[in-house]
Amino acid sequence: MPTIKNKKIISSTDLFTIKKLDIEFKNNVHRKYEVVSGKGHGAVMIIPFENNTFYFIKEFAAGINDYAVSFPKGRIDDGESMFEAANRELQEEIGYKSDKLSHIFTLSLAPGYIDHDTHIILAQELSVSKLDGDEPEELEVIQCELSKVDTLIQEKKNNMESRAIACVYLFQNHINLKK
Repeated sequence: MPTIKNKKIISSTDLFTIKKLDIEFKNNVHRKYEVVSGKGHGAVMIIPFENNTFYFIKEFAAGINDYAVSFPKGRIDDGESMFEAANRELQEEIGYKSDKLSHIFTLSLAPGYIDHDTHIILAQELSVSKLDGDEPEELEVIQCELSKVDTLIQEKKNNMESRAIACVYLFQNHINLKK
């Protein structure tokens, strides 16, 4: 395993910290890396699924200056478990809470330069419950039957977020494992 010889914070914002790492490999090769760390305790992405239907959101994505389709998601705040964060985000973003939450996977986004994990939570047994969120505008909720999800993903106009595509695959794998 390579050894971190030096670690220095080179920038920090409200959302991220960027660290410069000096790393020595076993063959005495030295490299510098920059790693982005998210504030908080990771994030959750929730797969709301009820009556053979997924609940996606469509929201503005500043990185592409357009709207993108994804699942509800958000940071795990101080003192929250991943399940508490998942239920809070569900209520803020789609107006439902879940009485059955299951952790099905943890994704590393880009482990070469981001140390942030996203915990994938399956939310079932949904009931109406709305909390005020931190979004600057109301999010569009898109309901999609399981049998039509491939079409939703393939429609170019949707700007489907890659984590949401991974979640559909993980969901299908999770369901197949339960059979």
